[in-house]
Amino acid sequence: MTGTSRFAEDFGFALSGCGVGLLLAGSALGLTGLWAAVAACCCILVGICCIWSGRRRTKRTDKAEQALRIIESMPALAWSTDARGKFLYMSRRIRTLTGLSKKDLSPLGRDAFGVRNLAHPDDYDRLVAAWQHSLATGDHYDLEHRIAMADGVYRWFRNFASPERDQDGRIAAWYGTTIDVDDEKQAEAALLEREQQLSRLVDSVPGLIWSLAPDGEPTYFNKRMAQFTGLSIDQLSHLDAGRLAATIKIIVHPDDAVVVTDAVRGSMVSGEPFSLKHRLRRSDGVHRWVEARAAPMRNAEGVVVQWYGVCLDIEDQVQAQDDLRRTRDTLGRASQAASLAELSASIAHEVNQPLAAIVANSHACQRWLAADAPNVERAQLIVTRIIRDANAAADVVSRIRALFKQSTQEKRRATLGEIIAEARDLMIDAARQSRVSVAMQIEAALPAVVCDRIQIQQVLINLIRNAIEAMEGLGDAKPLAIRARRSGGSVRIEISDRGPGVESPDRIFEPFVTTKTDGMGMGLAICRSIVETHGGRLWTETGPAGETTFTFTLPVEADEAVAV
Repeated sequence: MTGTSRFAEDFGFALSGCGVGLLLAGSALGLTGLWAAVAACCCILVGICCIWSGRRRTKRTDKAEQALRIIESMPALAWSTDARGKFLYMSRRIRTLTGLSKKDLSPLGRDAFGVRNLAHPDDYDRLVAAWQHSLATGDHYDLEHRIAMADGVYRWFRNFASPERDQDGRIAAWYGTTIDVDDEKQAEAALLEREQQLSRLVDSVPGLIWSLAPDGEPTYFNKRMAQFTGLSIDQLSHLDAGRLAATIKIIVHPDDAVVVTDAVRGSMVSGEPFSLKHRLRRSDGVHRWVEARAAPMRNAEGVVVQWYGVCLDIEDQVQAQDDLRRTRDTLGRASQAASLAELSASIAHEVNQPLAAIVANSHACQRWLAADAPNVERAQLIVTRIIRDANAAADVVSRIRALFKQSTQEKRRATLGEIIAEARDLMIDAARQSRVSVAMQIEAALPAVVCDRIQIQQVLINLIRNAIEAMEGLGDAKPLAIRARRSGGSVRIEISDRGPGVESPDRIFEPFVTTKTDGMGMGLAICRSIVETHGGRLWTETGPAGETTFTFTLPVEADEAVAV
């Protein structure tokens, strides 16, 4: 019924009341004339009051119906209770979803949300406790729980309720809404499952995975990383800053800490990935070699928001390389020994015959000169033979020396900077194991040289190895410097170390002269032979600060020398 129809009904009722009042007054009192008019006026006033009251009631009813229509059209479920939790109102949507009517719902304080079967058994006690707490304290009610639908399927809802208080501050009623959050719950559960799957996947990867914030502070260690190092992110949570320095100090080998810190900080500044090998402390205190790699993750604007890295255990690989290197060194020494033995036998065979002839002729010459009548003519002939045999022996020695000067490889135009870098890379592992820091100073735009690349590389490797071994007895400061620069028509290469120095610089390059307990004394002799074959020179000198430097020169290419 509309407000207009209600008003017409009330107005008609009032007019009828006025008429009836007039009839009753006239018939019962027998009033006529003025008194009858007065009675009629009284009845009319009563009717007008009724009409006014009806119109006000109609306006209140319209507003209530409008509010009700708004509430019923809301996607949320609306309800209200009295101060004790007894239902006063529930929206039609509640009854539709649950299949219950208002009379089925008893006070919440005694039977959570109507009937026990309406709430999920796992949520029932929690729901009742929360609602009773709000009823007792007047605190706002906010709880997520599952509600049984009319088809028996449970869905997640979130309940909000606030109290309405009277002028004295006492709770008069509770007004609440219930919002369906089942889709959000399912999405959260699916997201949690995906996160757990990803976490299990990351933990199962055979590598130590970690992440850093844009400023380099560690933010995540996977399970393998935490188990390997015995360090977790939670143990660093008390540090607001300096986590990176603390982490490196705890799990990185002290000799590698500076290198690792510089690499990480450099990448944080440049935004470029980094890769390096270093030793990582295991939870039992043993350090193992790992290869660390990290790359940045950027947002749509290209800003680095996270760094993700992995450490791969390469200890077995490093040990295998060390074993292979030692095997090669042993094989090289054995080969050198075999070659030297073969060379010695060849020298003995070649030189023995002329020496034996010299000895025999010497005895003959002695006999001719010791005779009673010295046969000088015969003795002179024997001396001529002795000279011939001595020259033959000298020729044998010259041919052997020529073996060291001959180059079996074709000489080609090459850049010394590249050759030096390759030699340094081949020896860098040995340097790290001996805690030797290698520094290179290569002059820009070095001219090309014509050389046997392999032989010059062998010279560099032999000189670098000698420098590393010379500093074995020193402390932590073991600098090795490699410098290359142009010097007139040649390129000058220097290898310097802080070892004990060379006692006999003039004899150190002679064959079989060595300062090592297990050396053969052939390395530097061969190096000098190779350098001289290339038209250069090799020597050593000691600086004023005790620095030992081996220097060799190689002539620049002909057209380069002419250009200068």
